[in-house]
Amino acid sequence: MNMSFLPEKIGAAFASVNPRLSKVFLPWVVKNPRYLRGAPKLLKAFNEAEEIRASLMTEEDVMIPPIMILSITNRCNLSCDGCFAHTLGNSGKSATGRSVMTVQDWQSVIDQGRGLGVYTFLIAGGEPFMLPGLIDICLNNRDRIFVIFTNGTAIGETELQKLKKTTNTVVVVSVEGGRELTDDRRGEGVFESAVDTMERLHRNGIVGGISVTITRKNHHFWMEDENLDYFIDRGAKLAFFTEYIPTDEGGSTSVSRSPMGDLNITSGEESYTVLKSEERKSFREKILYYKANKSLFIIHSPGDEELFGGCVSSGKGFIHVNPYGDLTPCPVSDIATHNMKKVSLKEGLSSPLFVEIRKSEDMLENGDGPCALFSHQKELEELRRKVGAYKTGL
Repeated sequence: MNMSFLPEKIGAAFASVNPRLSKVFLPWVVKNPRYLRGAPKLLKAFNEAEEIRASLMTEEDVMIPPIMILSITNRCNLSCDGCFAHTLGNSGKSATGRSVMTVQDWQSVIDQGRGLGVYTFLIAGGEPFMLPGLIDICLNNRDRIFVIFTNGTAIGETELQKLKKTTNTVVVVSVEGGRELTDDRRGEGVFESAVDTMERLHRNGIVGGISVTITRKNHHFWMEDENLDYFIDRGAKLAFFTEYIPTDEGGSTSVSRSPMGDLNITSGEESYTVLKSEERKSFREKILYYKANKSLFIIHSPGDEELFGGCVSSGKGFIHVNPYGDLTPCPVSDIATHNMKKVSLKEGLSSPLFVEIRKSEDMLENGDGPCALFSHQKELEELRRKVGAYKTGL
């Protein structure tokens, strides 16, 4: 195959989606030729997926998101403070006794998503690398992008060798900041393991990144250039900065609004509280500076959602499937009307629950908070009762 034209074509394709993609990823692709071999299939599939989704919207009025988030296992080897998956009963010791999705079940969901025009699958958990056969799923679907979110402690040599065969897989390692911040929330020694994993991925030509939960405790760390540069130097090509959403373990979290409309969140989790208005504003300004000046593709939630008119959950931009097959609006929500073991993905995406959420502009407004649906718990509960949705957790 003559691949001399591919870097230019790939650069143009990246730029058509987001100009920053070309600047960040094209040099990596050129230095790692195996990605050039997989690029034509990915580019063709991307265009086909766009056409399928547009056709379904025009002809059948069915909104298909380009992204699916799959919480692919409820198993996890860590017990991080404030973990929403744990609180929702989707991970760790709080996981329910319900039967989990098998690898075959997940492949069925992915096959259905492919047929509907879903192009990118974000793989979460639990800890995804505790699911046997995870990387085989990526290898068996080479015309789709997989982004795996991991705590960085469970990738052995066997997994690393398999990842070296992929050309469609990104591995994102979760950290809180430096050693003290990360180990304080995730456990002693986790920071060292996470950084070691990032460096091994980089040495072996596997695209890597970082995922950070932004709280009042660590946001100053990430506003220092040299701290972000530390992770860029260790191979990070993309970063997900997600502002902390309080969990409601023990009923310790309450949400209200001041007479001026500001969001007030009271939580028993003193160490991991949401940013205040001025902190959120200054952090957003720093993120925009990083986007313009760093060789890193950055996704910031909820800040970037402003470009789409608010929250993009419930099929507007993405949808979520938990370890038991429940189709929920997003990973931090615990309501559903459909389960992927019983119905088709297309039927689930057309549910009144998602349609009503997408129609409610107020419910999708983040306002002064980290998450639109979290900020509108009363309205969401009213809608849950109206459409007969069930609680997915404990």
